[in-house]
Amino acid sequence: MRELRISWCGQSYFIIGSGNARLAIDPHDGDSLGLPRCEAKADYILVTHDHYDHNSVETARGPKTKAVAFSREGSFTLGPFSVTGFRLPHDPEGGSRYGWTTAYLVEAEGLRVMHMGDVGVGPVDYIIRSVGKVDVIMVPAGDVTTVKQAEALDWAARLGAKLVLPMHYWVAGSNVPLDPIDVMLSLWHGSVTKLGESLDIEPGRLNGPALVILPLESEPS
Repeated sequence: MRELRISWCGQSYFIIGSGNARLAIDPHDGDSLGLPRCEAKADYILVTHDHYDHNSVETARGPKTKAVAFSREGSFTLGPFSVTGFRLPHDPEGGSRYGWTTAYLVEAEGLRVMHMGDVGVGPVDYIIRSVGKVDVIMVPAGDVTTVKQAEALDWAARLGAKLVLPMHYWVAGSNVPLDPIDVMLSLWHGSVTKLGESLDIEPGRLNGPALVILPLESEPS
């Protein structure tokens, strides 16, 4: 089996590579957030919800783009990626403040990756049962408009994630009013790895749980 490559472009924008195929999730345009512009030229694009810092499809689109899935629930296939979308409230008031988001389970190369979108509630039993265990989870860690950082870690624990990738938190230069990752780091009792490049993972070689902080990239390889 081949490995997956995961790159982070800030906020909730990730690029997952499987072979020659690229899947972009929640692209932003960079300038609106005070972050570098990251043009994925992706084959496939997933958008969790219609907020400006998650839905800049044109930033991720390229000449090979074949499909865009926008807040899509249920199971579907995008090239080598098997995807299942789960609808969740963006806030603890049942979506009345910020609406709804979609969490996506992405499966490829024998690995299971969960992107939680802008989830606003702690673990939901039926989703935990439906998803089962995951290898990697991407969780919001900036409080304010999403779950508290402790609740994000609850999602990771309930889904048995081996690697926890924080997202949607304040980084230097960002003009988005989010909290930094400090609280999550103080609550985490496992290992913490800060990478200087994209994350390459392959099935059968994951030890955990571990919190992995990815670098902010503008030109993912």
